[in-house]
Amino acid sequence: MARFRFRLEPVLQMRQRAEDQAQQALARAERQLQEAERGLALAENRLGDAYAAANEAERGGADVIRLTWHRNWIVVKTRDVEAARLDVRDRLETRDLRLRQAQEARKQRLVLARFKDRAQQAYDADVARLEMQAIDELATIKAARRAGDFQ
Repeated sequence: MARFRFRLEPVLQMRQRAEDQAQQALARAERQLQEAERGLALAENRLGDAYAAANEAERGGADVIRLTWHRNWIVVKTRDVEAARLDVRDRLETRDLRLRQAQEARKQRLVLARFKDRAQQAYDADVARLEMQAIDELATIKAARRAGDFQ
């Protein structure tokens, strides 16, 4: 009997490549999300520093111009924090999309892999059945020869 050949092997390989690409895209999205989260933490720290500097200037008796500058600086840093939060949200959505795509690619590959496994098992069962038939035929021939020798 010919060796096992899965006719859909090229499709399975294509789905494996698609899954690999989806996993790479997911990893990139995870890295980008982590970068955005670090950026948000940095922006929040800078905002906290701006508040602390404004409080110190107020306690130190700074003039109105200096206090106005601090207030404006706080507004700028607040906008930076909001922009960083939006960036985190966008990257989180992107990561979730990439996760769903990776899961779907894995599911599609596993369907074909299971189909291949079942086909391999069926092939192995056929080979075993044919081998048993051949062994049985040889045993029958041998038994017939012995019976012919004794009669």
